[in-house]
Amino acid sequence: MFRFQEYINSIEEGKGARLIRSAVLLLMLAGVSLVYNVNFTRNFTAPEAMDSAQLARNIAQGDGFKTKFIRPVAIDMLRRTGNVTEEELKMSFPDITHPPMYPLILAGWMKLMPFEFDIDLNDSEPKRYQPEILINILNQLLFFFALLQLFRLGEKLFDRAVAWCSSLIFIGAELYWQFCASGLSTMLILVLFLTIIKMLVRLEEKVSLELAKEAKVQSFGWVFRMSCWIGALVGFGCMTRYGFGLVIIPVVMFFAWFCGRFRYRAILYSIITFILVISPWLGRNYYLSGNLFGTSGLAIYAQTVEFPEDAIERTLFFEQKQLVETPLRDSNLIKQRVAGQVGFWQIIDKLDRNLRYLLLTDLPRFSGGWFAVICLIGLVVPFRNQRLHRLRVFLLLSFGVLVIGQALGRTHLSDAETTLTELVRRPLGQAGLGELASSLSGDNLIAIMGPISFLFGAGLFFSLLDQWKVNLPEMRLLGGAIIVLASSLPLLLGFVLPKPYPVSDPPYHPARIQYLKSIPKGHGLQELKSEDLLMSDLPWAVAWYGNQDSVWLTRSVQPDFYRINDDFRPIKALYFTEMTTDQRYVSRVFAPNISNWERFVLAIQLNKELPDGFPLLGVEEAFSPSQWLLFAIPESLRN
Repeated sequence: MFRFQEYINSIEEGKGARLIRSAVLLLMLAGVSLVYNVNFTRNFTAPEAMDSAQLARNIAQGDGFKTKFIRPVAIDMLRRTGNVTEEELKMSFPDITHPPMYPLILAGWMKLMPFEFDIDLNDSEPKRYQPEILINILNQLLFFFALLQLFRLGEKLFDRAVAWCSSLIFIGAELYWQFCASGLSTMLILVLFLTIIKMLVRLEEKVSLELAKEAKVQSFGWVFRMSCWIGALVGFGCMTRYGFGLVIIPVVMFFAWFCGRFRYRAILYSIITFILVISPWLGRNYYLSGNLFGTSGLAIYAQTVEFPEDAIERTLFFEQKQLVETPLRDSNLIKQRVAGQVGFWQIIDKLDRNLRYLLLTDLPRFSGGWFAVICLIGLVVPFRNQRLHRLRVFLLLSFGVLVIGQALGRTHLSDAETTLTELVRRPLGQAGLGELASSLSGDNLIAIMGPISFLFGAGLFFSLLDQWKVNLPEMRLLGGAIIVLASSLPLLLGFVLPKPYPVSDPPYHPARIQYLKSIPKGHGLQELKSEDLLMSDLPWAVAWYGNQDSVWLTRSVQPDFYRINDDFRPIKALYFTEMTTDQRYVSRVFAPNISNWERFVLAIQLNKELPDGFPLLGVEEAFSPSQWLLFAIPESLRN
């Protein structure tokens, strides 16, 4: 009888009550997640997401860190160093674009969950791609873990009211649900960043107590462990997204200002650990490509006057004879060639333009809504609590370096006026929450500052509310509810919009892309194999949905297409989508580059013939005029 009473008491007030509340909250979160997935998600639209997913699939299948999405500039970089033989490149292409953390985690998830990559082509009803649903589930689990981290930080730094308010604002932030459904690595970066903040708060607390002689830090061993953990976490973040490595700068400055006599050792330990974490991968990149960050190291030159849009990644900088005549070990050839064309002042011009855009457009809504303005004010206004003041300094420093990093590293993926973005937004009924936006890309670094800034925004709001000196607990509850509801309105109003079509077509249709390899078979030829090279203007989608080796459409037909076809690997098929066929007539079709692909496609449509000597003579017109597939015909079967 006594034990039964203890059991009842536990359910009402003790551990049992906490477990029941936690279970209810988990069920509510699962319900919100289910509602969002059913109403607002569709297949991936971000190129980086498909690229990371196909890379993870290759790892999960035991092929190593190999990619099926081949960039022309990567061909130059790998062939220039000579550390990968021509035969090895033809069999498998090492990825020199992405850091390894996110693809490795995705690969482990693919091993754990029942991924089904093949689509039933006989099913006419469009459905979301099953592997992408499972990837979204992984990102939503990371989202919920970040939510738990945020709540605990709110309790520790402020109080339960601020913790609950900021957590609910985070749940209602449309931007972070979009990131969950995008397939990007943002949720993983966010979890790492919140963990770094938690470790910094713990370190600052221990050091402050020791310096105040209220407690003793257990020798220098504790500082050593904490500093190493923080340096390692920044390193893991850098290995998830290279730009995140800039966070090591505010970490070092935080140690220098607030760690007293422990500052020098903390700085040394964190930097050494950070370098140890990133060095093996950067060394691997340098060995393969001659650049520590591979093709990502050229991002600083992108979006300049000389290299607009995606020009760098689609350009072949050297001819084969130049590669033979030039010493292979000159590791900076491509970088010098690009830097020689861009110049220092063009980079400064890019920084100036992008900083202006960030300050006017991205920064006022960096966390996805109007509440970002209050958060920015909350970060600037000083708090009496010394711990909050020191954390605020770290966050402002982080904002500064991430803004500069985002401005310098901005690429075509963040351009809201590209053909790809227009195509994704165009179809009726698809202008919902899953659309591709400039803020929804891997270039967006400042988005990770949003959740922690919610704490300072909510803290500022409740501080102002308390100054009214109205001793009614209901006032705090009502005020918090109004802020949460108002900040969540963009997400809630999304329910009155049409549901997005499950397939983003145009330009992506997973079933059609998987069907491409069987098209030659319908013409009495052999079906395309996965190792056959296909060139496309959407190579990331062909690599992900079609599991097909795909090279990015070169900037010109002559000579770049022929150089890849003749000197690297024979191109077995050429797939055009609306990215090429639906372009501006004067500025793109009749551009100064007379050998562009837009003019090539126009000639096919008007003249119904291919240029003399073009190696791909088979033409599939089933998807014309918006999409075309050209494929190779053996010489024995040519007329």
